[in-house]
Amino acid sequence: MLTTLTLAAAEAPTRGWGGPIALAIVVVVYVTGVTLHQTYLQSHEGPSPTEEGTPSVSVKPQVKAVSDTDDTSRDTGWWGRLTTLPDGRRVRVTGPVDEVDVDLDDEPDEDDEEEETIEDVIDRLDYRGVPYVEIVASVMSEFRVSESTAKRRIRDARAARVEQLSD
Repeated sequence: MLTTLTLAAAEAPTRGWGGPIALAIVVVVYVTGVTLHQTYLQSHEGPSPTEEGTPSVSVKPQVKAVSDTDDTSRDTGWWGRLTTLPDGRRVRVTGPVDEVDVDLDDEPDEDDEEEETIEDVIDRLDYRGVPYVEIVASVMSEFRVSESTAKRRIRDARAARVEQLSD
């Protein structure tokens, strides 16, 4: 039995020092490279153009001082003119305009037509006899929805129409 254990121990591979030595070499090379790189950057660093000792470098101001006035009635030119609306707001207009209608809120006007919904478009195309594939493509392009959403909305619209007709 002792002979078997001795032979088994002799045949088992032993780990050498090759892996740790290679790892140590890699670490030494990396640290040396980083140190040399940092030394190079510090020795070749360019001087700042605004340092105190360089009289040949000058900095020119890029802006001019302007007076701040409240008078904007003369503000005309390339981009139009400023107009005061009856409610006190000032807007820029181009060309001759008697009254400026600036609708900044999202409420629709009474004279605006409502946009068609997906169901309205589907019903209109169905009544015309447009093929199913073309209805799907039309809904996808007009309302920017996915194919599965378009097909689901077509099914729902057709089911709602059938339910309305059966009532």
